[in-house]
Amino acid sequence: MADQLVLGYWGIRGLAQPLRYMLEYLGLPYEDKRYLKPEEWFGGLAQAPFNTHVLVNLPYIKDGEKYVYESAALYVYLAHKANRADLLGSTPDEQVAVAQVRGVIQDALKGFFHLITLPEDQYAAKKEEIYANEVAWLIERLDKFIDGKTWAAGANLTYIDFALFELEETLKAFNAESWAKFANLQKHHQEFSNLPQIKEYMASGRFLAGPFYPPGRFRWGF
Repeated sequence: MADQLVLGYWGIRGLAQPLRYMLEYLGLPYEDKRYLKPEEWFGGLAQAPFNTHVLVNLPYIKDGEKYVYESAALYVYLAHKANRADLLGSTPDEQVAVAQVRGVIQDALKGFFHLITLPEDQYAAKKEEIYANEVAWLIERLDKFIDGKTWAAGANLTYIDFALFELEETLKAFNAESWAKFANLQKHHQEFSNLPQIKEYMASGRFLAGPFYPPGRFRWGF
């Protein structure tokens, strides 16, 4: 389809998964272009059009001849593309809350990345300490922050709910025992997964169940 967007990313969930949720929720036709091998992506960087783009990176959105890079910018682009600027926050307070939650999510994901890149001979001894010091306390803050809220930033769904849902999915898969402690995040997860567009997507063949991270390169490549 000529008017179809292209979402380009590795063949993993990673940074692109919340964007896949957003595309599905918005009902925007798109191709989920997955680069399965490093050479598929890096081999094309010296060729047009990527060799002319200063900010070239994964993930990206291609819209006709236009390319947009950096995941934070992609949420903004998709919201405006669908005439849903409300997903960026309907009020100044919501916009501030979105930025706050996004910052905590990014910090928690850095902690997960530290965990999965631990050397094999250090993993057993350090995994609990790193999880507690770099992930769990941030998850606890998010759980408290959304207490009493309909969605992550307040009464209205925003793009940060797509990112929060994927963090919840990551936590569920990595540490089910810890996940069971966060009642507010569990409620958010249930509400989000029951959105008709998300429910249909996750039951379809389009849904990427895994891996979360690159298999064979990092520990948690399932």
